[in-house]
Amino acid sequence: MQFDFQNNNVEVMTLDTLRRTHKENDIFGKPVKGIYHYEVIERMAGICKKYNLNYEVEEVFAAQNKNKAQPGVVVLPQVEQEFGTLAVEAHILRRVYTTIRIKNWETDELTTTLVVAFHQDGMQAAIGPCVKVCHNQCILSPERSVSNYGKEKVSTEELFGRVDEWLSNFEVQMNEDREHIRRLKAKVITPVEMYAYIGLLTALRVSHDSSDKRLSSQVETYPLNQSQISVFTEDLLKLAGEKQTLTAWDIYNVATELYKPGKTDLPAMIPQNGALAEVLLSDKLS
Repeated sequence: MQFDFQNNNVEVMTLDTLRRTHKENDIFGKPVKGIYHYEVIERMAGICKKYNLNYEVEEVFAAQNKNKAQPGVVVLPQVEQEFGTLAVEAHILRRVYTTIRIKNWETDELTTTLVVAFHQDGMQAAIGPCVKVCHNQCILSPERSVSNYGKEKVSTEELFGRVDEWLSNFEVQMNEDREHIRRLKAKVITPVEMYAYIGLLTALRVSHDSSDKRLSSQVETYPLNQSQISVFTEDLLKLAGEKQTLTAWDIYNVATELYKPGKTDLPAMIPQNGALAEVLLSDKLS
C-alpha cells in the first residue's frame, strides 16, 4: 500500500495500516508525544471494551498541513529504499483523526462516536451523538471534550481518565446529549433569527481575530472561520429555500457538515464543534 500526500491532502486508512507507519521517536528512542498515535486509539478502544460496549474503530484519517517547520506528513527516503516509493512504512504521520462508533442504544438516526485526534499540538478526545446518514459529529457541551494542551489542558493520563468517566456513565450522558438534540429540534428559527445567527457567527470570528484585546479576549474559540461562514451561509440559504420551517438543529447540521477531515484543520474540528453547540444552546439571541 502507498500514500500520495502530494496529490491528496488527506489519506484514509485502517488502524492496522496506521500501525505500519514509521514511529517517530525522540533521541532516547521513546515516542515524541510519550505515546504513539495508534496506541492512543488502542487505549480508547480498550476503555470501550472495559465497559462491555459494542464498539467499532472506524476509518483513520491522516492530514498534511502547510507548516514547513513541523509538517503533518514526512516521507523518509531511506525507508523508501527498503519498502518502496511512497510506502506506508516510510511515512511519519503527525496529524491523525478517527472515531470509535459505540453502537449501544443506536437509533435509525443517531449513533454515538468517541472522537480521537492526535497532532503536533497534542491529543484531543470528545464524545457525542453522530448523525448516521451524513456522519455529522455532535459535541454538545464543554464537558464532552478534553485535550492535553491549551488553556484547559490535562495530563495525558488524565485525558484517558476523562474518557473512562464518560464511558463508565455512558447511558446517562448519551441521554443528556440526546435531550440537547431534542431542544435544538424544538427550537424553530425565523428568517430574521437565521440572519441574526449568520451575523453572530461573523461577529464571533471578527472578535476572536481582532488585534484589540478587548474583543479577542472575549472569544476563545469561534465556531466558524471566515471561509467556513461563507460556505455555511450559502448552504443555509439553500436549505431555507427547500424547507418551510428551519430549526436550530438544521443550523447545527449545516455547520457540522464542515467539521470533517479535509474541510476543517484537524486540531480545530473538536473545539469549533463544541463552540457552535454552545452558541445554539445558550439562547444568545433571546
